[in-house]
Amino acid sequence: MSDTTTQAVLAALTAEDRPWTVEEVMREFGGRVAAEDALAELYAAGLVNRINKRVVCASRAALRAEEFSF
Repeated sequence: MSDTTTQAVLAALTAEDRPWTVEEVMREFGGRVAAEDALAELYAAGLVNRINKRVVCASRAALRAEEFSF
């Protein structure tokens, strides 16, 4: 799993505070495997919420952490 891909997915999810479909993430970030791996890693860290199998969004923790970014 690429840390760069995971960071890019998280940045996109927090920059656009809206639900994303998994398909959108796949199109933007290199296909199914890369997207699913990044989302799984972010979910495990508590930074992504899965609304259902097809829709994800940044967690409140991720959005709050983004506020502290410089």
